[in-house]
Amino acid sequence: MKDPDYLFSILTMLVKKNGGKITITEEEMKSVSTGDLIGMYYEPDTGNIILKEVNSEDMVRARGMVNDKIDKTYDN
Repeated sequence: MKDPDYLFSILTMLVKKNGGKITITEEEMKSVSTGDLIGMYYEPDTGNIILKEVNSEDMVRARGMVNDKIDKTYDN
């Protein structure tokens, strides 16, 4: 997610998928904090990208699963 072009491609796809417009209210923007986490996962069987809100405990567990080298299917 450090590549601005890739991030804007995802945003463009989300706007197109939503009929060409997404309205974000001031309240919605204020509800986002630096502690909010979004995970991005690749699903190899379908080629889909999944964006999902995750909590910090899940992120720590997921990092451990990726680093265990047991299941390479979802390693990104």
